[in-house]
Amino acid sequence: MVPQNLVSIVLVLAALVWLSIRQTTWSPVSPDRLFRGPVILGIVGAVMIVSNGQAASFDATDIALLVLELVVGAAVGAVIGLVAHLRPLSEEGRRTWEARNARRPGAAEPRFEARNGWLGLTLWLALIAARIAFTVWESSTGGHLAQAGGVILLLLAANRVVRSAVILWRAPRVLTATRA
Repeated sequence: MVPQNLVSIVLVLAALVWLSIRQTTWSPVSPDRLFRGPVILGIVGAVMIVSNGQAASFDATDIALLVLELVVGAAVGAVIGLVAHLRPLSEEGRRTWEARNARRPGAAEPRFEARNGWLGLTLWLALIAARIAFTVWESSTGGHLAQAGGVILLLLAANRVVRSAVILWRAPRVLTATRA
């Protein structure tokens, strides 16, 4: 195993563990920061693919499977966003947010917090299983994209961007209903 692949595997595993923990933990949701993580994941994934030289060997099958994989990731992200639990910001959530943002004066304070719960975690794990199935499927067709560790990060980025958008769309309705 080449060192580049080992670094890729470690980065991907770290992202998977971090996102798994975040699934069941209440977190303050600040709209100005909600998309930061997914954008970083997407950029790192794209850089990994390009820097490993794998992008040059992609063919039409690779691209079609990548698009299909990203669509599945986005669809699962939409469902996770729909099943996410939302609540007005608690005192503990406010303290957590203030501790994280002590050096960012003027940052917009969140009004709510969210967690995906066990159903969200289950859907997310199903997405990982689907990613493994895509890898097997593409390998059987002779594709090269399946071996690109950065594709996993692109998949996670697509999933998180759509999840975040759905949560932002749902938040005003949920918060209004909980206050009534």
